[in-house]
Amino acid sequence: MAWARAVTRLTTTGRASRSEFWWTWLLQTAVAAVLLLLVPLLQGRTRDLSLPTGPFGPGPLGTVPIFSWTDTSGDPAGGASVLIWTVWSLLTLAPMVTLAIRRLHDADYSASWALGAVIVPLLSFVVLVLLAQRSKPAGVRFERVPVDGRVADPSLAPPTGSQ
Repeated sequence: MAWARAVTRLTTTGRASRSEFWWTWLLQTAVAAVLLLLVPLLQGRTRDLSLPTGPFGPGPLGTVPIFSWTDTSGDPAGGASVLIWTVWSLLTLAPMVTLAIRRLHDADYSASWALGAVIVPLLSFVVLVLLAQRSKPAGVRFERVPVDGRVADPSLAPPTGSQ
């Protein structure tokens, strides 16, 4: 359910919960592991296997390999699974970036951190830590509330009091 919510809300306004972000990130990583590691391994393509990741999940902006295996005796990894992965990662790039930005907002951090992680790959570690932070009430400043104070989508409404 979290993944469906993440890909249907292509906006950088608002906030995303930790569970929404991390379940979506985990799904991205699982798909990447199957397509970039398991399928090539089963095909005997064991040269230069790696699973890059980052604050936006594995994909074009993945800067840090969480798994890497170099075997000079096997064929190079590639083929249809890499092509499928490339298409998948490009289709899910925008939802993952907007989700990371909304998650940063929920933890009361600026989207500039996401941009920094793209420009300076070493910041990916810092951004992953920021994405894991608890929700902060001050993150409501990133909500877009209409002038009359009514919110069309109740899930975007700022929290009210203790419940």
